[in-house]
Amino acid sequence: MEYLFNYLTSLDWGYIITFILISHLVNQTKITSWFYKVTNIKIRTRYRVLFIGLGYGILVYLLRGYDISKIECLFQSFVFAMVFHKLVVERLFAVLKLNPIQQTGYDDYSEE
Repeated sequence: MEYLFNYLTSLDWGYIITFILISHLVNQTKITSWFYKVTNIKIRTRYRVLFIGLGYGILVYLLRGYDISKIECLFQSFVFAMVFHKLVVERLFAVLKLNPIQQTGYDDYSEE
């Protein structure tokens, strides 16, 4: 139990929470339809979230002036956020009928 607690406290929770919020904002707004109009490319939701997380992780790394040792922490936070987002947040929004995937029209099964 102590190992789990140490692992959870070592994660970058600022990154995790803002990453999840940014992902939902992008998936709930007209950004996906604007991107499709500009590039004529549909990107599945899971890949949009992946690209947002990686790009945002790089931005956080550069803006906060982290050294090489913090890359592992950011990567672990990214993986934790992806799993937490998929298993908890998406299910919660589905139960509350706030699923951003249904609102944008681009779900995980759309063509790329």
